[in-house]
Amino acid sequence: MSTLQFWLSFNNGAEKLRLPVNPPEIRVVSGYNWTDINLSQFGEFTIPSGHPLTEISFSSFFPRDYNASYCEYPEIPKPTEFTDKLAKWKESKKPIRFIVTGFGGRSSGLNYAMTIRNFTFEERAGSPGDIYFTLEMREYRFIKLAQVGPAVSKQTGVKTVVKADSKPARPNEKELPKTYTVKSGDTLTKIVQRLRTQGVKNLTVDKLYQANKSVIGKNKNLIKVGQKLTIP
Repeated sequence: MSTLQFWLSFNNGAEKLRLPVNPPEIRVVSGYNWTDINLSQFGEFTIPSGHPLTEISFSSFFPRDYNASYCEYPEIPKPTEFTDKLAKWKESKKPIRFIVTGFGGRSSGLNYAMTIRNFTFEERAGSPGDIYFTLEMREYRFIKLAQVGPAVSKQTGVKTVVKADSKPARPNEKELPKTYTVKSGDTLTKIVQRLRTQGVKNLTVDKLYQANKSVIGKNKNLIKVGQKLTIP
């Protein structure tokens, strides 16, 4: 077994995968972007213009059966469990965490938030059940937007606050009814529907009946004109 461990995790570590067979090589591409500027009086200059996203790719395989000569741990899952999970992570379009412990002789190893850009896999003749794959990833950078406070004029000391275009929701100042007097043709269902249109939310026939059981009696389907019902 190698001192290197290759880990992939998703959803803040809620789902994890450890590669059962370490890749024979791993390709890490990183560097700087450069911009060439031509000044008529001084010639051409090259200046760095930011750090590009790191790209990482490697190939390996998910074995059908454990083999101590190349497997990193004995309790290996089925190859399809790996492919199904990686495919699901890719389709989610959300970042994953890629960690290689001990990479380059460093205790910190590699640790990147990545997006899966390409995941291909296949079975090959001569090794039925084993699934060979290639994984290509690109670094994911989290962006934090700082809250901007009011600008203060150096000359006048006056603060300028930028207000949002959208206006806050206006509170409902309408007073809701507290009682209802039964009219000809009313049923509890009709009363509840009418009261909902007047702003009485979450009112049900059962709630209205239970609040007025002493007035209505045992039969909630038998209400009389003129009865005064309390609205819960």
